[in-house]
Amino acid sequence: MELNSDVIVGIDDSAQSGEAAAWALKEMRGSGQRLRLIHVIAPAPLYESGPHGADEVQRNAAGHEVVTRLRDRLIELDASHPQGASGTEILTEVIVGDPAEQLCTLDYDTALFVLGHHGAGQINSRRIGTISFGLPGHLLSSVLVHSTRGGSEFDDPAAHPTLTDDAGVGGADGAGGADGADGADGVDGGRSGSAGVIVGLDTSEYAGIAALDAASFAVDNGVPLRLLVGIDALEDPTARDLAEADLAWLRSEFPRVDAQLEFRAGDPADMLIRASAHADLVVIGKRGIGAFASMTSQLGRTSSAVLSAALSSVLLVTYRSDPRLANRGQIR
Repeated sequence: MELNSDVIVGIDDSAQSGEAAAWALKEMRGSGQRLRLIHVIAPAPLYESGPHGADEVQRNAAGHEVVTRLRDRLIELDASHPQGASGTEILTEVIVGDPAEQLCTLDYDTALFVLGHHGAGQINSRRIGTISFGLPGHLLSSVLVHSTRGGSEFDDPAAHPTLTDDAGVGGADGAGGADGADGADGVDGGRSGSAGVIVGLDTSEYAGIAALDAASFAVDNGVPLRLLVGIDALEDPTARDLAEADLAWLRSEFPRVDAQLEFRAGDPADMLIRASAHADLVVIGKRGIGAFASMTSQLGRTSSAVLSAALSSVLLVTYRSDPRLANRGQIR
């Protein structure tokens, strides 16, 4: 993944946020960028405040203990890597205020914002918390909502836990492979039993940037990449040709990538949600009409729906200028 500035992880003393921070630390190895652990604590209600702000001081102290304890765990994890410590600078910060409002102000010079995947029962959010669901639409940076499957990020300092797909990748919803045929197009390639990475592919430049980051992650982690295309492309020879050209483009940019096309039937959001049951990571281009619109409009309907219901981690990739997009146009 392209990381050209700080990575921020929102910390709330949950196991999920700790896992998210460990994921980020591994992805940052060799990037030379800083990892910032940000813990936002709500101010004490006036009726609970002690004399001279004593309660506020205690809450701050507790917050610093949370991020310091996690930083120490991350330093220990990093030092146990077979190649030794990466030297990634880990910064901690405690901020008093509304978590959503405060975190939104921090992403103007951030390459990636990482959040833990937790919470249940909120409106529009069956599986993730209100912060994890609401923030991505208002952040300008790319956002990773992390979900641990198949183990803990603290189990192995050199690799992410991967979901063992015993059921077979192609059979996730009965429409695997090209032409909707189970097992076609070789989608079972890559590390044996590894679920790997899924990216939703269409003709937009948003999807092109997302595909680049998905391919980079797949290569760096030695897992297969599956490019999901709507089944309607089978009825449109031009769309089918464009999908094949995009596959050739990614293979030219990442010669070591194990990437295959997979055509699926149905609504794009439902297609990606079903596929997430057999994936470690789903990658989607982040699109929408503007930062001042509603979260759903800012993300786009498909991105919003997938973020709410996906079973795997979800990476929402913001658009950026990338010279490799010109190569995509030439191959097409």
